[in-house]
Amino acid sequence: MNFLFLLISLVLPLLFISFSQSKRVGDEMYISFDRARYCVRRLNATHEIGCQSAIRGNSGRMYMIDNDVEFNTYLQDSKTINSVTSFIIVLNVRLFDSNHIDQLMTHLHSKLNGLLLYLKSNLSRPTSFSHDDQCPNHRYSYYLNQTQTVNWNPHGTGLFFRSFPFPIMLIDEENDYKQLVQFYRQFNSSHSSPACGLELKTFQNAAHTSKTCMRRNDIAHSLIDLPEIFCDPIGGLNIYSKLPQMITTIPQQRQFKSVVLILTTTDSFEMFIKLQGSTGGTQQPAVPLISFLALAHLIGQYQEEFQKQNKEIIFVTIDGDALDYSGSIKFMYDMTKDYFPVGNKNEQRIKPEHIHSIIELQSLSMTDKVWLHSYPSSLVNQTFIDILRRNQPMIDSNPSNSPLPPASSQIFLRQTSSSLFPAYILSSADNKQLNNPYYHSFFDDPSTLSIDISTLEYNTTTKLSRWIKRLIEPLAQTLLESIVGTQRIVQIKQEIINNLVYCILKNINCHLIQNVTNQSVGNTFRPFDQTSMPFAINSYPVAKTPTFPFIQYVLSYFLRDRSFDSQNLTEITCKERALNDSFRSYRFVGGYLPSLDRDQSYSGYCVRSYIRSVRSTSPAFIIDDYDLSQTTYPAWTESRWTTISLRLFIIPTGTHELVTLIIGILLFSVSFFVLLGLRYYTKMSLLQPSSS
Repeated sequence: MNFLFLLISLVLPLLFISFSQSKRVGDEMYISFDRARYCVRRLNATHEIGCQSAIRGNSGRMYMIDNDVEFNTYLQDSKTINSVTSFIIVLNVRLFDSNHIDQLMTHLHSKLNGLLLYLKSNLSRPTSFSHDDQCPNHRYSYYLNQTQTVNWNPHGTGLFFRSFPFPIMLIDEENDYKQLVQFYRQFNSSHSSPACGLELKTFQNAAHTSKTCMRRNDIAHSLIDLPEIFCDPIGGLNIYSKLPQMITTIPQQRQFKSVVLILTTTDSFEMFIKLQGSTGGTQQPAVPLISFLALAHLIGQYQEEFQKQNKEIIFVTIDGDALDYSGSIKFMYDMTKDYFPVGNKNEQRIKPEHIHSIIELQSLSMTDKVWLHSYPSSLVNQTFIDILRRNQPMIDSNPSNSPLPPASSQIFLRQTSSSLFPAYILSSADNKQLNNPYYHSFFDDPSTLSIDISTLEYNTTTKLSRWIKRLIEPLAQTLLESIVGTQRIVQIKQEIINNLVYCILKNINCHLIQNVTNQSVGNTFRPFDQTSMPFAINSYPVAKTPTFPFIQYVLSYFLRDRSFDSQNLTEITCKERALNDSFRSYRFVGGYLPSLDRDQSYSGYCVRSYIRSVRSTSPAFIIDDYDLSQTTYPAWTESRWTTISLRLFIIPTGTHELVTLIIGILLFSVSFFVLLGLRYYTKMSLLQPSSS
C-alpha cells in the first residue's frame, strides 16, 4: 500500500507535465518586434559615435509621444517623470531631431533609458529626414582649411555623428506600429493600471576609439586560437574596368594626360539599419550607378570609335566615400604608391600625371536640370562643356571655381593641389544645396522618384529610365566628339536601362546578372532574390553583399571585347584563352541579348574583359605601424554585435506585485509544511514492521 502511494505520487506529476503544452516563460512574458531598425556603434581616430544598450539590454516604462503638444505636455508633467525610475520614450519619427532629443536628455537625465521611433505608415513619412552633417564629409573635403562652407545638406541634423549613452531603435512596419499602439492604449490608460514596458537590446562590442578597438582585436588574437573580433575597418572594394584592348604594357610608356576617369560611388549610410530591409540610397548612389553602367555600355557599344585615339577611358566605382572619402583616399594612395592598376606587374602603372580629366556622376534625382560642376577654371576645357550643353540643353553649368558639392573628385583635386587635371561633376545639386531631403537615409527609396516598386517589372519603361537615357546618350556623344573628334548620334536600347533600374532598385537576382555570369556565379545571387542592391557601410573583410560582384560582372560585360561575340568559341576554348592571357579575364556565359547583335545567336559566348578590384579601406589600416590616433587618414571602424532585439512586456502595478509576493509566500509555506508532513509520514511507514 505504501509503495503504491509513492508510485502514484511520482507518476501523476510526470503525466501532468508530459501532457501539458510546453511554452517558455519568456515567450509568455514578452512580445518581440523582429523587424525593427537599430542604431549601432562606429568609431574613428578620436571618438565613438552611434548608440548601444547595456549588455543585458535597456528597459523602462513606455511613454508614447506623437506630436509637439504631447511632447511639451510630457516635459511639464513632473509628477509622471518623478514617479518612474526609467523611461523608454516612443517618439514619432517626425520629432527625431537635435532640438527634441536634447530636451529629452536634459529633462530626464539618467531616466532616459532608450528611444524607440515609429513611422505610422509610408504616407506619414517626414518631409525631410537626414542625419548626416549639413556639410557632408567636411573633415576631409577639398575645402578643409576654408572658414566659409556651403551647407549642401540643409536638412542634416548631424545626429548620426553623435554618441548616445542609450539604445535607439525604429519601427517602420505599419503592423508593428498598430500592435504597439494597441498595447499602449490598453495598459497605459492610468497610473493605477499595469503599464507597458520596453526592452531594447543592442549591446556593441567596440568602444572608445578605433585605436583602442583594433588593439583589443590584436590582444584577443594573441591569446586564443579563435579570437573575438570587436570591430572591423570600414571599406569594401574599389572596382575599375576599361576596354580590354586598351592595355599599356612595359616597356611601352603611357603618355601624360592620357587617362580619363569616370567615377561613381557604391556606398551610402543610414542611422538605422535592418538586415532584411531597404538601405535607401536611391538618389545617391543608385541612380548615378545606373547611369554609370549605362554609359559604360555605350562606350563598349562604340568601342571601335574610341579605339581610334590614344586615351584610355577607365570606369571606377569607389566604396567607402560616405564616411570621410575613405575609398577615394585609398584610391589616390594606391596611385601614388604605384599600385594602380593592381594585377599583372607588366602592365604600365598609372600615376596622377597621366590623368587627363575626371568625370563623376553624383547625387542624381530626375530633376529638370542637371548641373555640371567643374574645377579648377585654369584647367577646365570649355569646349567640352559647350559641346555637352549643346547636345543636352537640360545640362547647365555652374561658374568654374564655384564650390564643389560632396563628391569623390574633391579628394583627387586635394591630393594633387588641383594642378594636374580638371574634374567635372554631373549632379542634381545646384550651386547651393543637394536636391535630396532624405540624403543618407533609408527614406531615400524609389518612391522619392515616383516609382511604385511593387508594380515595377524587368522591362518596365519608367520616367526614371527615360530620364537616364536623355542624360547618358548626350554625355557619351560628347565624349566621342571631344576625345575622338567624331560627330555622330549615339543610342542605347531603352530595354538595357529598364533592366538596370529593375535589377538595382528591386531584384538584384535578375535575368541580366544570370545572363552575364556562368551558372555557379549566378547561383550565388539566388539567396538575394527580390532584394534591391544594398548601399550600406561595408566593413572589411568584405561583408557578404551582392553589390560588388554585380558591378564587377555587369561592368566588365558591358566593356567586353565585342569581337569575341562573333567568334562562337566553345567553353573549353574560352578556358584555354584564359590560361594564356594574364592581363584580361575570360568567362563563358549565356549572353545578354539586348547587348548582342541580333543576327548572331549561339548557345554561349566567351567574354573577354578587363576588370580589377582592390580593398578600399583607408590607408590607416594598411600602413605598417600607423598611429590610429592620428587624423592624416580617416580611420573608421564599425563595432560587431551579437544580439539585437526589441521586446514589449507588461509592468504590474505596486498592488499587483504585493499580491503576487503574498501568494508566493503562502504557496511556499504550504508546500514546505506538506513536504515536511510527507517526509514524516514516509519515515514512520518505513519504520513499521511488515505484516508478512
